[in-house]
Amino acid sequence: MKHIYHKIRGSHPGYIGIELPDEADVFLLDEENFNRLRRSANYNGTRILIKDHYCHFQKPVNGSWHIVIEGKSANFKPDSINITYRAA
Repeated sequence: MKHIYHKIRGSHPGYIGIELPDEADVFLLDEENFNRLRRSANYNGTRILIKDHYCHFQKPVNGSWHIVIEGKSANFKPDSINITYRAA
């Protein structure tokens, strides 16, 4: 399984949209749980609902956060994922 990590710094409110060409799971993790994931320890996060290869959610405004995208197919290519930000 392949992973993509994308860091989000809290500041202004807004939304994040992610276009996914292949089947994947998307999680939003705070800094502590992201570090647990990297150490292969148990972690807690928010799983983002994906519909028709797209998901969107409200961007956290406080702290440091990470989007983790776990590809499920052998064809999973990080360069084919599009992450967009939109102001509230």
